[in-house]
Amino acid sequence: MKFNFFSSIPFWISLCGIVIVVRLFDKKASVRRYLLLISSVLMILAIPSFTPLNLVYLLILSMFSYLIGYFLNRDSGLSSPHLRKLVSTAGIMGVLGFLAFYKYGFIQALFLGSSSTERNPGSRIVFMIGVSYFSFRMIHFVVESYRRKIERPSVLDYLTYISFFPAFISGPINRYNHFALQSASLQSRLVPDLREGGERIVHGLFKKFVLAQVLYPYILTTKPDVLAGMGPIEAVLGLYAYAFYFYFDFAGYTDLALGCARLIGVELPENFNNPFLKRNIRELWTNWHMSLTSWLVDYIYWPIVRRFRGLDYFRRHPVFLSNLGMIITFIACGMWHGESANFILWGAYHGIGIAVLTIYQRQKRKVRSAFLQKYFRSWVSTAVGVLLTFNFFALGLALFVLDLEKLQVLARSVLSSL
Repeated sequence: MKFNFFSSIPFWISLCGIVIVVRLFDKKASVRRYLLLISSVLMILAIPSFTPLNLVYLLILSMFSYLIGYFLNRDSGLSSPHLRKLVSTAGIMGVLGFLAFYKYGFIQALFLGSSSTERNPGSRIVFMIGVSYFSFRMIHFVVESYRRKIERPSVLDYLTYISFFPAFISGPINRYNHFALQSASLQSRLVPDLREGGERIVHGLFKKFVLAQVLYPYILTTKPDVLAGMGPIEAVLGLYAYAFYFYFDFAGYTDLALGCARLIGVELPENFNNPFLKRNIRELWTNWHMSLTSWLVDYIYWPIVRRFRGLDYFRRHPVFLSNLGMIITFIACGMWHGESANFILWGAYHGIGIAVLTIYQRQKRKVRSAFLQKYFRSWVSTAVGVLLTFNFFALGLALFVLDLEKLQVLARSVLSSL
């Protein structure tokens, strides 16, 4: 049986069955762990685009990354620092290679032939749902194993961690230690979990299937013939509508994922915390897709900064190194979202925005004017910051939604109407 997650009756019937069965064994952690894995495998096999062959590939990659982490975690094995680095790098590159193959059409064309991509540039010949998210979980496991910070690695917990169905399709990107601790512990919060999980599901359904759908007809469209007739006001309003649609749709999905997991007795990390009410773009990103942002900071930004801050030039210019690391991190974020050049521009846009903010904040601290210092601490400054931040984010969505060809169509249309 195949069904869509969160939007079909068979999904909710299946979820109820899983909750009942898993909760019957709240006091038997070993049985509960097996039930979580079996239910997750059955649920992801019910996803319309997920095939048994996809499951085989997922299991192979999971075992590959687990074994890499297992040997890195062992006190008696891989004691040589050089060998440890070599093995962990091989693990990361193996997962990244798998991600790149399924994510980028031009790589698939190299291996599977170019006929499909020639007919539709940028298209993918094969596709695996969830690959962006479970790949990042695997990389997290390998890196933390290299650092010897994985507690009690278990193949059962790891397979469940990778395939856990509420977060499989679109996150959040949780961390292994927290998940394994919950799956192996005795559960005693049945009533609070059911109440809080149910409330979260109601919030998610309202955001995703009411608020997001109300906004959908007004979002910036990707049809070239419609874009060609847009003026600046229509374009801006379309981006505003898309920003709120994007938020309600994604935050609604996250609420549903967190709520379903909570019914089973698993707490997933929060992904959104009122991002459109933040004073600057750094705060917005700290509260938007929080699990992805923290992953990018932990595994891209900080390794870059730590690797190069010992060099003389960067030691003398730490702000430049921090800004460079942030720009590279957000370019990687853009590439993770898609292979088109507009995603790279979108990532650079936000990375440069945060870099400019960093320089501004450093200069702001040097201001001695009592009047300006009072303004910086006032609610007016906060309101202006929130307004500017939202506009920066919303207008930047043009780079996220439209490829370069459609961006040119929209730009010509807007300029011609001025």
